[in-house]
Amino acid sequence: MKRSKVFEQILNELVLLGSLAIIIVASIELLDGNNALSETFILKFHLWVCGLFLADFFVRWYTDGWTGRFFNHNLFFLLVSIPYLNIVYGFSTTISHSTWLILRLIPLARGIYGVSLIVSWMTRSRITNLFATYLTILFTTIYFCSIVFYYMEHDVNPPVKTYWDAFDWALMNVTTVGSNIFGVTKIGQILAVILAAAGMIFFPIFTAYVTTIFQNKRQSSKKAES
Repeated sequence: MKRSKVFEQILNELVLLGSLAIIIVASIELLDGNNALSETFILKFHLWVCGLFLADFFVRWYTDGWTGRFFNHNLFFLLVSIPYLNIVYGFSTTISHSTWLILRLIPLARGIYGVSLIVSWMTRSRITNLFATYLTILFTTIYFCSIVFYYMEHDVNPPVKTYWDAFDWALMNVTTVGSNIFGVTKIGQILAVILAAAGMIFFPIFTAYVTTIFQNKRQSSKKAES
């Protein structure tokens, strides 16, 4: 039992490292326009990280007794851990640029979750923990939407001259204010919808968090007075 706990802890740490690594590698790949990373490296790295994520899923499922409840609750993490890029590439070497990019970014959802776990471990309060997790997911979503938007649009969309133009576009869209830059590619247009939806989901959470803090302080002050 003790060995399994140690193994699970080691695997957990490896998954967190893999989460950080996949975010760093994706950033280098998308922001560097000179093909800094070779196709072979990307495929191997993608396979290893996805394999690590899958191992984590099945080990946890095993320790949970192969229950259907665990499988249903964690099905999303299983789906985003599958190395779709390697599978598709294995059957066909002629993959369109957009397909390559989409398949390449799917495991990032698992990576973002891993980073949110790191942040949540740094907080003690349950409410603060939840808020920090949501905030991390929001900012990571903004970051990756901006670099993907820059990657897809900077050659075909004149207003997108630098990454900071894409970052400004992402911030304006997530706040649902809207930007004076519009996506001309399909992926760019889809990202705008994703950011707007993320803003509508996460900003009410921020409002609820602030309201909860004020209510708790008010209750504490009333108790102190009484």
